[in-house]
Amino acid sequence: MRDDATEQHEGKKHMPSPLRIAATFVACAATVALAPPVVADPMDPIPGNGTFVVGPDIAPGLYHTGGTASTWGVWINNIPTQGEMCSWFTYSTPDASKDHVAQANSSMGPMYANINTSVKAFESQNCQPWSRVG
Repeated sequence: MRDDATEQHEGKKHMPSPLRIAATFVACAATVALAPPVVADPMDPIPGNGTFVVGPDIAPGLYHTGGTASTWGVWINNIPTQGEMCSWFTYSTPDASKDHVAQANSSMGPMYANINTSVKAFESQNCQPWSRVG
């Protein structure tokens, strides 16, 4: 009777099949466990519409936009309506609750937003993309 553990083939010993499978599994598991987590690079530029969590989605810094993304506007008594303006908000919590607005601004023209380390989320509405400038 032949024993897989001691079978000779070209002068080399072979591991039994179950042992070979277990060793392969352990080697693969160790490779996956030691691999660094995959983290997306923060967006730059930041899209003009959306809510973004500081850290995973965007990096802290000073950002600039060219202003509204609207190609035409609705004006009432020489004032643009809110829906036509570029608006941004910073939040003190990552859930972007309107109860936790830290700063906000609206404009038709260019603006800056300072997303410092105390900001947890940033929301942009109807803006051109935001580029990091500092």
